[in-house]
Amino acid sequence: MSLENTRGILSFTQMGIEDTNMRNGRGLSDQWADSVVVRPRTTERSITVHKRLILGFAVSILTLIVVTVIAVLLSVRFEECAGEGGSRAGNGSSAKFNGSRDGLGSHRDEETQQPWRHHRLPASLRPRHYDLRLSVHMENFTFSGEVNIEFECVHTTKFIVLHTDGLELEKVAVYSDNRKPGVMRIHRRFHHPANQVYVVALHRELKPMRTYKLNITFEAQIENELLGFFRSSYMLHGERRYMAVTQFSPTHARKAFPCFDEPIYKATFRVILRHDASYLSLSNMPVEASISEDDGWVTNHFSRTPRMSTYYLAWAVCNFTYRETTTDSGVLIRLYARPNAIQSGAGNYALHITKRLLQFYEDYFKAVPDNVMLVVPMEP
Repeated sequence: MSLENTRGILSFTQMGIEDTNMRNGRGLSDQWADSVVVRPRTTERSITVHKRLILGFAVSILTLIVVTVIAVLLSVRFEECAGEGGSRAGNGSSAKFNGSRDGLGSHRDEETQQPWRHHRLPASLRPRHYDLRLSVHMENFTFSGEVNIEFECVHTTKFIVLHTDGLELEKVAVYSDNRKPGVMRIHRRFHHPANQVYVVALHRELKPMRTYKLNITFEAQIENELLGFFRSSYMLHGERRYMAVTQFSPTHARKAFPCFDEPIYKATFRVILRHDASYLSLSNMPVEASISEDDGWVTNHFSRTPRMSTYYLAWAVCNFTYRETTTDSGVLIRLYARPNAIQSGAGNYALHITKRLLQFYEDYFKAVPDNVMLVVPMEP
């Protein structure tokens, strides 16, 4: 084939290709132009996608930082509110405060920071002596009182936790020992009804091996439920007579006065009872002094008791009379009961058997007790 024919075939072929491209509306140059234009679009799209990823990542980090800061601020604020909420617990906010803390923190935090949530009192404090003064109003069955508790600190603590049940506490003060005498600042104080305790939180810690005093004034009703300090009645010559007596066993002394109301906490007690002079008052120990007042009331000061648990403490305000006898060793025994029961001799057997039992125990233990008093209401 000649060179010219070859050129003709190439020309024809090229023209065929050009014609085909022209029919398709695009020339070879246009295809090249499209390839050149596409590359910048792909790069721009890729840059846009990368910008969005970077922006989303930055927003995520910023959101995480903001959430962390808010969480820290809320936790700090929560602790402040917890401290303030305790001081307002006497107005009913203690339940909210205590409820909001349920389930928060570890068991160790609850043990160290919330000792009032345990069913047993913390072992940080140990009572040594109670000075208890009560004014008993038999006309409306109420009583008011003041208790001074001398206690020893065993372990360092900022909390004083003791039992109360049904008492309205008015004034609370804590005094340091003789090394640094003075009133200690109270941070907050509140009831925790679930465990029948009252909590006094101090600004500074109580130190071990030192003694402190807690002063509390309170008032309550003389209930009609046979527990704590309650009222009872009997008929005498067709007239109903009332009396107020105690039943503290096993854990009801807390109904009569704030105390460490567990058998393990033993202390001495000194009781003072003030009441209308038409009644007489009795307690564990004999009367040291009786002071008559101008308003027709009388105040009886009882001797200091031996060291004992709270449920052994007892007192009564009543119109009883008594019959007495003496053991061979000279111990005086008195039986108190309703006047008509004493007159009818209904208490003679109780008095006689008590004398025999006491003489037996004197011989058995080789010890002579102090005077013995029995209070026997006895049904008519």
